[in-house]
Amino acid sequence: MKNLKKTILVIFVLILAAAPVFSMDLAKLQENLGGFTDNMATALPFNSSIGLNWSDAYIGQLLAVPPHFGIGVTTGFTTMKFDAINGLLDMFGESMPLSDVDMLKNIGLPLPAYTVDARIGGIIKPFDIGIKAGYIPPDLMGNMFDSFDNFGLNYLLVGADFRYSLINKKILPIRLSVGLGVNYLQGGINTSISGENLSFKFTDTNDDEYTLFPGDVNMGLEWKTVSAELKAHVSFPFKIVTPYAGVGISYARSEAGLKFKSDISIKDNSDVDVDLKDVEEILKGYGLSGITAQGFESMNKLNGFNTRIYGGTSFNMIVIRLDLTAMYEIIGNNLGATIGLRFQL
Repeated sequence: MKNLKKTILVIFVLILAAAPVFSMDLAKLQENLGGFTDNMATALPFNSSIGLNWSDAYIGQLLAVPPHFGIGVTTGFTTMKFDAINGLLDMFGESMPLSDVDMLKNIGLPLPAYTVDARIGGIIKPFDIGIKAGYIPPDLMGNMFDSFDNFGLNYLLVGADFRYSLINKKILPIRLSVGLGVNYLQGGINTSISGENLSFKFTDTNDDEYTLFPGDVNMGLEWKTVSAELKAHVSFPFKIVTPYAGVGISYARSEAGLKFKSDISIKDNSDVDVDLKDVEEILKGYGLSGITAQGFESMNKLNGFNTRIYGGTSFNMIVIRLDLTAMYEIIGNNLGATIGLRFQL
């Protein structure tokens, strides 16, 4: 478990106190952190699309006999590129486990997600409405594992969609719907470390060198995304299995980055104390914001379109559905897969 903790913390730039003395170049850290957050920001909207990808393009009328509705759980993952993470790991002389395996390198790093899904059928008109939610308490890891007692993990995923059926003939084994979905994903990880042996070096335009010294540190990565998606879904409702496929085009506003909370002090290359206000603009040039004597942050914002395709099949066992889904995000070249189990009438 200790090795797992170390790997996770390194990935997210949270093991800066693991060495006896750790002095880092702020420009290099920002370069690699920027590469990581750029990839994170593009991978987040795809990850937020997990859930509500039910096999049936349209589940039927709520006021029918029996009423048509369902509830279940979906879990799975999407990927992001290894390169951005390896840039951070290289700074610490580390590497991702199995990152030299070509197949895994091509697939990417899996980002897990889960949701509780519910869907109700329409009234009179052929539509249905779905909602989903997933949540992990920040202190869950610490409560489960002693070695994670100073490690926090935040996870919240909520979403909803509305689908209208265009083809819904009982004599044809085909259903087609179009819809609109909205997803919100928020997460983060953080840990508290001692800043006794930690420092950050940076220079001004005259190449004069400065060093930032933190006290006790709470450091973490935070991310969030909100997206709106237009989607189309086709299914073939046979009695035992329901093959299906879909496509979605979304526009997302995403944000990811580092937050660093600590009392900080700064010295020049002559070991003389420097007032933070005198170097605040220099630090802003390194991409830092929210700079105070109690810390700083570096957040990367990215807005843009994403396109995904997905497909799979469900196995129908009276009122139980087992869904297997594969997904592909075209612009970012990311993969995904989910498994879902639900009760559905």
